[in-house]
Amino acid sequence: MKTKKYTLAVCFMWAAFFGSCTMKTQVDFIGYNGLVYTVDSSFSMAEAFAVKDGEFVFVGSTEDVLDKYSSSAMKDFGGRAVYPGLIDAHCHLFELGQNLLSADLKGCRSIEEVVERVKEFHALHPKLKVLSGAGWDQNLWPDKKFPDNKLLNKTFPDIPVYLVRIDGHAVLSNQAAIDALGLTVGDPALDKEECKTEGGRFTGIFMEGMCVRFKTVLSPVTEDNLEEMLLAAQDTCFKYGLTSVCDAEDEYPTLMAILRLDSAGLLKLKVDAWPLPTEENFAKVTAPLTQGRVKIDTYKLYRDGALGSRGSLLKEDYSDMPGQKGMEFYPIETFEKYCRWCYDHGFRVATHCIGDQANASALDVYGKILGGKNDLGWRIEHAQIVSDEDIDKFSKYSVIPSFQPTHCTSDMFWAKERLGSRIKDGYRYKELLDQLGWAPSGTDFPIESVNPVYTFFAAVFRKNLEFKPEGGFQMENALSREEALKTMTIWAAKSTKEESRKGSIEAGKAADFVFTDIDFFKADEKEVPKTKVLGTWINGEQVYSFE
Repeated sequence: MKTKKYTLAVCFMWAAFFGSCTMKTQVDFIGYNGLVYTVDSSFSMAEAFAVKDGEFVFVGSTEDVLDKYSSSAMKDFGGRAVYPGLIDAHCHLFELGQNLLSADLKGCRSIEEVVERVKEFHALHPKLKVLSGAGWDQNLWPDKKFPDNKLLNKTFPDIPVYLVRIDGHAVLSNQAAIDALGLTVGDPALDKEECKTEGGRFTGIFMEGMCVRFKTVLSPVTEDNLEEMLLAAQDTCFKYGLTSVCDAEDEYPTLMAILRLDSAGLLKLKVDAWPLPTEENFAKVTAPLTQGRVKIDTYKLYRDGALGSRGSLLKEDYSDMPGQKGMEFYPIETFEKYCRWCYDHGFRVATHCIGDQANASALDVYGKILGGKNDLGWRIEHAQIVSDEDIDKFSKYSVIPSFQPTHCTSDMFWAKERLGSRIKDGYRYKELLDQLGWAPSGTDFPIESVNPVYTFFAAVFRKNLEFKPEGGFQMENALSREEALKTMTIWAAKSTKEESRKGSIEAGKAADFVFTDIDFFKADEKEVPKTKVLGTWINGEQVYSFE
């Protein structure tokens, strides 16, 4: 009798064992043995997760995941860090792709070095009919003055050349490029502030609207290579762990190219594309649109230019240029007209504001239209210099302050020359975050690096990549590590009203995640910038591998 009972017990044990194996739920992917930053509401940690049909279906311990689920696609994270897919809340996808056809001028220490790099670029691309470059910054040069085009004219007398300043708000062009645009000194249709002249001739420096004109008319981009450029930019984003971006200014052809790539299944990156206020966009993009991985529900407006080129709009004169307060991108009446059109057509607004007057005037217009607290999600991009009397308007009108921390560490060594004592009103990221209790951040690539880890580093340590200044810059406005990570994940998702779908590793959300060699959240200061992305997944599909 004992033998019979023992046999039955063994049978039940084996039945239970095999039953448990066969009852595991099949999923598309299992990641386990990781240090998983879920960035959920409790900022909880996990070890593993299961993915089915592009979504996380379970997040927990390695033991629980492996006990409940099975998959033919398994990834052992080896105890390394895993984060939600990183989101860039302000960047320029088109310009990143365009830069592949442009000379890289970042870090040049003189106009001579600028011209030499353009010569090297020309030698590599002899068939180009127009030469372009981007990234020069006169603040790195000994005299810190805007250059003229004399050397450029001598070196390139026949082929048009235009070179975009690092902030995108000024160009240096040679005479051939000026002639190609048909520009003449004294033309009453030209804005004198935007066209620098000396001795009855153009110096080659053009600002703001004229800068846009050069970039548009002489662009090396064609209908044939636009999609190719966008896909190349997408691949660069994947390399740095970006799974979603806010593409912060698009002409109509770029919007259509992005939508075509999505329709063809070639666009894996999630793109919040922002039309510019052009006649074509206003005529053709008249209602918010969501298609696949593309969302178009925000117009990008401008109030001013950049601080480095003294184009940002200030309340008082520049400290290093008395009589100059910067310039409006377009009149305040035009700005308000655009805002009202967007409001009436159901669009949100994101406005570029650098100077304190730009921020004040934009917030006041927002206030007139929005009336008070709301859930529309209008934004101020950069919010770089904000006076004490204006900062609470973000809270008053429920305006999202969207900032780019690496701007602080790029500008900090010369910004005081422009602002004097007003430097205290600059780069107030912590105070801005406190207005709503959250905020998104971005890189503003390709003006700054695509790498979002640099965003995290600059936000927390307020130092450049040479770890200067010692002690950090205006550390009262540094973010905590948790705040910094949230600005580029869940809060960035919230800024586009998508926090229920992405931005954290939680069951029911899109399986966007990134796997790194260094846990930059906990790493020592000097280790953080060394972080490399080992893998990037979007909707459960691996789109990048370092291996």
